[in-house]
Amino acid sequence: MTAAPVFFGRAGGREVYKYVLRNARGTQAAILTLGGIIQEFSIWQNGVRRQLVVSLDNAESYVCNPFQINKQIGRVAGRIQNASFEINGQVYRVPANEGRHALHGGANGLGSQILEASAADPQELALSTVLREATDGYPNNLNLTIRYRLTDDNRLEVHYHAEAEGDTVFDPTVHIYWQLAEGLGNGRLNIPAGRHIPADSEKLPAYPPYPENALFDFSDGRQLDEAVAQLRANTPRQGFDDIYQVEPNLNRPAAVLDTADGCRIKIFSDRNGLVLFTACPADPAKHKQGIYDTLATEAQTLPNSLHRPEFGEIRMRGGETKQTTIVYQIETH
Repeated sequence: MTAAPVFFGRAGGREVYKYVLRNARGTQAAILTLGGIIQEFSIWQNGVRRQLVVSLDNAESYVCNPFQINKQIGRVAGRIQNASFEINGQVYRVPANEGRHALHGGANGLGSQILEASAADPQELALSTVLREATDGYPNNLNLTIRYRLTDDNRLEVHYHAEAEGDTVFDPTVHIYWQLAEGLGNGRLNIPAGRHIPADSEKLPAYPPYPENALFDFSDGRQLDEAVAQLRANTPRQGFDDIYQVEPNLNRPAAVLDTADGCRIKIFSDRNGLVLFTACPADPAKHKQGIYDTLATEAQTLPNSLHRPEFGEIRMRGGETKQTTIVYQIETH
């Protein structure tokens, strides 16, 4: 038995389908062929279904929304300084879509593409595509398979397998938004071993030394509404859009998000970066006012690593393969 596709609308004239994975506990994860979007991640709690992520009702809403809601991001998550980088002595330039920098793979990146689905069983789905240089502007083609698996212990595993046809770069993430109450009052965040890396005025990671600042310290856990209020009282900023260096470890969470009604979300990653973003992606007007109701957690290699080799290596040589994993574990009590 396999997960059956459900028509979800059209994007760019092409049909978009939804596949719903279900486990023995009644947990559901709905995945779209558009950008590999996690359209639903829900659990049974106290006799009702509870949606854990921001969820839109049709494909066009995801296309029109500027917040990259729950999309797969690639070829490279985060910003690339000056929209250029070097591989093996050759300089490559890619489309700049945030001032002079490239952000989240550009306008024609992974999140905007339609992927091919193959369902293995009711708890697993594979989406595949070829990221083409002619489409996204990044060097050479990249063959990509993203495998989603929903386990019976409420883990949603996202596994990436990439094969480079020529020299290129690859560092994906899921731009997932966890649904919280308006004002974030029901959310408590813990980053057990995270080191905050400040950013400059263009949101690129600054250079060390990195002074300790209690405003950005979640190592002992903090209420999100209180953290935002303290940030606003001490800086010109309205919310968080911040980089943390974390331990690459699929057995120890990089971050833990607790809600007031007994739900714990653990984020695991085998890479060293985590970007936090407070937002109201379903209502851009409220977002502009600083009325937030979500937290995005973007697991990736530390941003701008193509210009900062100490952050990690995301280049791929032709013929090389790369695998990486993000896991979301849900616990309730």
